[in-house]
Amino acid sequence: MPGKYLRRISVRFTKTFKASWWITAGMRYFISMEVFQMDYASLKSLTGFSLKQIEVELDRELPADAYSAVPGGANLTDIDPGYMRDELNRLFGICGIGWGYHYDVADVEYEIVKRGQGTTNSAILKKLVVCFKLVDGDGGEHRLEVPSSGGSLNDNAGYALSGAITNAIGKAVSNIGFQKSVYLGLRSHKTVGNSGPKPEKPSAPAKPAAKLSKPAPKKQAPVIDDEIIDDEPATPAALDEASSEAFVIGVGKRKGQTLGDQPLDVISYYANMAAVGNGQIALKNAAQQLLKVRSNGNVVPA
Repeated sequence: MPGKYLRRISVRFTKTFKASWWITAGMRYFISMEVFQMDYASLKSLTGFSLKQIEVELDRELPADAYSAVPGGANLTDIDPGYMRDELNRLFGICGIGWGYHYDVADVEYEIVKRGQGTTNSAILKKLVVCFKLVDGDGGEHRLEVPSSGGSLNDNAGYALSGAITNAIGKAVSNIGFQKSVYLGLRSHKTVGNSGPKPEKPSAPAKPAAKLSKPAPKKQAPVIDDEIIDDEPATPAALDEASSEAFVIGVGKRKGQTLGDQPLDVISYYANMAAVGNGQIALKNAAQQLLKVRSNGNVVPA
């Protein structure tokens, strides 16, 4: 009798697609028939992605930091669940509207298990259902449900349950193609970012053309923050020791200061610089003359 009743229900739902919802015995059959009878190509997510586009986008390569090695996982790759949720929100709409999940607390099992030298919390979620909302070309809404399960270990029981939920959601979305290239071994934490052609190795740099030699200073002078700029050129002239001491610097950042007031390293810098222009030449001559006095010990630098 039950078999005959179910067969009659089956025939009825095949012939009359819009059957009454009160016939609970055939409701699951009606729902599944509706999915197969609708125009598959017209289905879209609430954010406007077609099923074909969703399939492609779910497997697109994520940023490199979304992938990491599974500890002790023999080169297995883990996917950051934060990126997973971002992709679901982008493709289906925010969680709670375009997609979501539900489970019965009766399907959660807690247990204290051994871990290393101590114990930890184990949370097992025997059943969780991830739901997606789709719309057809006529604006009708349809609900896609993907059942799953998951588990997790953590020293905190609440975190163990959160991990079990995340694990179950990850399994469910992998069944609709999320990062299928990772599960097929075509992408891993070692290969992300390397799918394109490798850049060519740079050729050896050409030797620079020979430059005209410049007069080198007699010795390496200390680097000071003094930029020499030839402003108002002065006619070089031979200076005695007193004149060198009172020589007023006419170029650079120390312009207007007396040469004799400068420390020995600055005077040495001026005396050995590659002078260009009359102003610099005059400064160099005065510094060389003054350096002879300072070097003989007549003036002790501070």
